Amino acid sequence: DSQTIIRYRGTTNVLPFHPAILPFLKRARLDSIRHFNGIQIDRQLITALAERWRNETHCFNFREGEATITLKDVAILTHLPIDGKPVCVSDHPPEDCDGMPGWHHFIHSHLGVKVPVKGCVDATDRMPPMRKHQVSITWLTKYFREHYESHPLTEESPEDEKERYARVYLIGMIGGVLFSKKSSNLLSCGWLRIIFSSWEEMGEYSWASACLAIIYNNLCNASNKAVREVGGAMFIVQFWVWEHMPWLAPAQRPDRDWPIDHPLRGEAYGGRWLGHTTCDNLAQHKLEEYRRRFERLWEGEVTSI
Repeated sequence: DSQTIIRYRGTTNVLPFHPAILPFLKRARLDSIRHFNGIQIDRQLITALAERWRNETHCFNFREGEATITLKDVAILTHLPIDGKPVCVSDHPPEDCDGMPGWHHFIHSHLGVKVPVKGCVDATDRMPPMRKHQVSITWLTKYFREHYESHPLTEESPEDEKERYARVYLIGMIGGVLFSKKSSNLLSCGWLRIIFSSWEEMGEYSWASACLAIIYNNLCNASNKAVREVGGAMFIVQFWVWEHMPWLAPAQRPDRDWPIDHPLRGEAYGGRWLGHTTCDNLAQHKLEEYRRRFERLWEGEVTSI
């Protein structure tokens, strides 16, 4: 079907950002991600781009040549680090302990919550809290959201409570925004080894490289016409288009030169688009219009950041 729109598999099941956790995110070099939850994705734009993606070159193929998202683009738009170790995730479970399966005990020992071994949360949530080596982001977020509604986090809260909040926050952001999969509600438990490590160890990873790799992988999958779902940090792809092809950006565009007192100055350049990414502000292009514009794209219409 030429009009089938790719579905984006991200999630908004993330604890709200709280200023009290910012010092921990900075130690992990992940403080910039606090700006990128809840961004509206233009699925028709992503669909039109996926149709022009070539797996052999990891590039978008246009009439005048090829273009692609680079590591430099990701670093500028997100302010995520490009230096460091590669992000490698293993789902091999820890040993069972205290009568609990390995991953259940691992989560309990770090977050203090017992994930039910079997059964659903309630009638409206048919996804079990754990499925093989994956944990439900929705279940964890719901559990801790209810906890912090009755025990609000404050600047005066104990350090271990702030750290726990920060780690649950990262579970949602990593599993549902930066590295979301087709099953956006589920996080591979292998990620928990990284999320539950020390903040300094977390900061040793090249997070920008990992984001770019996942973007490439999802675009490769989405270029297959039989695949109608995509995950990963598609907001980066969207920001990349708006910066390099400003004629496709929301009509209400931010200033290219930020004022010296702008709260995001020196951080994620893609943050310029915050407040411009709601459904009302997104460019009202239909899929056929995107296809037509990309078909007629010429070199002078692509700018640099």
